[in-house]
Amino acid sequence: MTMTERVLSLLVKDAAGTEWIVPLDRDVLTIGRDPTCNIRIDSPYVSRQHARIEMQEGSPALVDLGSRNGSLLDGERVDGTAPLIPGNVVSIADATITCLAEAAPDGTTRFYEKPSRAGPADTLRVDAQAYEVYTGVTPLERRLSAQEFELLRFLYEHQDRVCTSQELGDAIWGSGNWDKDMLHRLVHRLKRKVEPNPEKPRYLQTIPWIGYRLTP
Repeated sequence: MTMTERVLSLLVKDAAGTEWIVPLDRDVLTIGRDPTCNIRIDSPYVSRQHARIEMQEGSPALVDLGSRNGSLLDGERVDGTAPLIPGNVVSIADATITCLAEAAPDGTTRFYEKPSRAGPADTLRVDAQAYEVYTGVTPLERRLSAQEFELLRFLYEHQDRVCTSQELGDAIWGSGNWDKDMLHRLVHRLKRKVEPNPEKPRYLQTIPWIGYRLTP
């Protein structure tokens, strides 16, 4: 790296494959699961306030905020603070943040999503960035609550397998803050909003004694 090269923007890629560029145009950028974070990573393995990137004497640095699962810089866990240079890759859960020497276009955040293929009219699709749910190309008629959306989003991102009740409850309410009746009631409310016939679920399948699975 030459003396004139420095990190000017960040390329963020989440577990779903969505990429966006964030300009490094402020003294502090917060990273975490909380909706107030500048870089929001919506994953149960990310703390609400997980880490931040801050300017220290004119250069950016990664600061882990004591997160439970940690932050990696080029594969090495960060203990406290670590300086950043172009080419560094920060890994937080299933998301990566690549440091770029180029500025973001127009100095604004830009999103780049993989093109989606049109599916059957009853295919369920969850847009985690826009907080929207579609059947085919039609938005869901009934708006979901924050917890209902979080449940559906988690199941959607893990649709290749059965999600246990334990991981669902921990993702939505946090470990030790829920019981199975709370999860059961939440699933029941979600079914009433997304299922054409809640008595014969098309999308949300209950796996007795284990958990739930989404079949979009």
